[in-house]
Amino acid sequence: MDAGLAGLLGGVIGAAVGAVGATTSAWITGRKAEQQAKIQSETQLGQARLQIDAERTRALRESRKSAYLAFAESCHLVHGTLSEATVKLGGIEASDPPDEREERRQAARHLWNEARTLHRQLDRLQHIVFMEGPSEMGTAAQAATGALAPYFGAVLDWLHAVDNETETTQHRTEGNRAHSEAYGKLLQFLYSAADTNLPDIQDR
Repeated sequence: MDAGLAGLLGGVIGAAVGAVGATTSAWITGRKAEQQAKIQSETQLGQARLQIDAERTRALRESRKSAYLAFAESCHLVHGTLSEATVKLGGIEASDPPDEREERRQAARHLWNEARTLHRQLDRLQHIVFMEGPSEMGTAAQAATGALAPYFGAVLDWLHAVDNETETTQHRTEGNRAHSEAYGKLLQFLYSAADTNLPDIQDR
């Protein structure tokens, strides 16, 4: 092989090797860039998911907090109205003048009827607590509402006794007992609500 041909062949081979090297280098660089872009994309996607989860948890917590608070306030209002009725009934004495006795009796009956009206709203709010969840909060709301039924009954029995002028100390005792039990269930609901609505709340 003459020197010219050898030089030409060497030049061609050198150019080919250079081209392959450049192509390989470009391919490697491209692959690195592709991997980096993929890693960056996955990182951004992960961060977006975390942010969405955090927003979802915050929204869930706020929604539940509103439902629990509305129920608790309504339950407390019913309880307080019945308590006022028992105060009126407890202030009635056999020795009271008829007009004073009648005034307290009518006030107590009005308060009992008002409590019944408020209780209808409480039923609707209890359903909202059930929908918001978790299930233990629905159970706690049901217990708080259920404990009001004996309280209503005790006050009504006391009212009937006053109507017939047959009230005894037993009526006061039953009223106080029902009051304590109903208030205890309301407190249990509030404790459960506080535990459920802690910052690390999970969607249950």
